[in-house]
Amino acid sequence: MKSIVSTFSYALRMLLARPGAALLNALLIALGVATMTVLLLVSTQMERSFERDLAGVDVIVGAKGSPLQMILAGVLHVDVPAGNIPLEAAQALAKDARVKQLIPLSLGDSFQGFRIVGTTQAYPDLYNAQLAAGSMWSQPMQAVAGADVAAQLPLGASFAGTHGLAGGGEVHDKSQYTVTGHLQRCGCVLDRLI
Repeated sequence: MKSIVSTFSYALRMLLARPGAALLNALLIALGVATMTVLLLVSTQMERSFERDLAGVDVIVGAKGSPLQMILAGVLHVDVPAGNIPLEAAQALAKDARVKQLIPLSLGDSFQGFRIVGTTQAYPDLYNAQLAAGSMWSQPMQAVAGADVAAQLPLGASFAGTHGLAGGGEVHDKSQYTVTGHLQRCGCVLDRLI
């Protein structure tokens, strides 16, 4: 006990002798703790987001490319898609007895940086998506906007897709989409999709 008191006494004398160094040390320790806290929070949020976006997805089938690219492009929608598989191949997979559900995705175009996904009603159902306004699409060239996109695409608006995800792609102005609905915020990948 006496050694603890003498160590504390020594530390207190050093602190009072060099207050600038003590303040700098305290600031550096606080900065380190804050940085670690932020990293842990961001890591936890990203992990929850990935788990939420990958929920219900067991297998991804796509054109030639790396498996990671297929996950990033086809599930998380943060990468350029490798390409589509033939419709006949998808139809054959859907008939396989081991396949419970097949959700086709056709990727490649965007609108102001938001990806346009060609799919079936099963895709929003996978995430239990609910409509905030309007109705789901029922015909080709009708679109439903996710919560992050809805402010830029009001109900009834028409827009043209652009080839690719980055700006500068070919605008498909002869093929206009019409917005029929807006999705409620789900905190999932659908929020930033059309």
